[in-house]
Amino acid sequence: MKYFLSLALVALLISCQTQKKETKSQWVPLWNGQDFTGWHTYLGTPYNQETDSTGATLEAFGVDHDPLEVIHIVDTDAGKAIRVSGVAWGMIYTKEEFKNYHLKLKVKWGEDMHPPREKGPRDSGLLYHGFGEPGSAYSWMSSQELQIQQGDMGDYWPVGDVEIDVPTVPKDDKYYIYDKDAALRTYYFADILENAAQDSMAKRRVFKGLDAEKPHGQWNDVELITYGDTSIHIVNGKVVMRLFNSRTMSDKQPLTSGKIILQSEGAEVYYKDVFYKNITEIPQKYMD
Repeated sequence: MKYFLSLALVALLISCQTQKKETKSQWVPLWNGQDFTGWHTYLGTPYNQETDSTGATLEAFGVDHDPLEVIHIVDTDAGKAIRVSGVAWGMIYTKEEFKNYHLKLKVKWGEDMHPPREKGPRDSGLLYHGFGEPGSAYSWMSSQELQIQQGDMGDYWPVGDVEIDVPTVPKDDKYYIYDKDAALRTYYFADILENAAQDSMAKRRVFKGLDAEKPHGQWNDVELITYGDTSIHIVNGKVVMRLFNSRTMSDKQPLTSGKIILQSEGAEVYYKDVFYKNITEIPQKYMD
């Protein structure tokens, strides 16, 4: 009897450990699909203009003030989604900060485009490790960016007081492109230090290693993995970039956590099925 009780106890412990492991690694909704519980919005001025037609200074809409319904929830043929009109530049951002996680969402482009970006390409972004006051870095906050721009989904941009190292090779005489076997090169918000020198864009933008984006109007699966100071950009199941040594630009401190942000930047875009799970290591399938 004691033998069977011992076996039963061992089986129960294994079962509990397995359930605990499964619970820890399961996907959790970051957006509940119904309202903006757990999120704030911040919006600048309409069309990113500083003055109106009379020359009067325009004030930013600010936090959780969205009279133009720039960011709101709509019904689509694929269910509820966050519609970002892009009329005013800004963001929806999490109240909490996140660290060591795997995030996934679906995104597709709408039709509307607005000044000063009415001629495209359509633009938005998934920003991570966000910190600072809303609006302290243009209409956003300092953060690393997984670019969500039409034709460029998965690129990297620094926003504000951040920098990062990426293995890249020259794409042409100006820009660099991700290459997993290349030497690391540092990218940062060069305009701040160099007064928008001609080559500053080459020090900011990194082109994705491959194009995995779907045609306009289709839903794309975008994933982000961050663990420690490393991050991985994934588009429709394809790793398009790995980034290393995330840190602040001003004092070189590791930047490994922060708020998660979705941008409004002049174009109509839809987001849905936003989930995350905590991780204790980078999944093996994304290591090669």
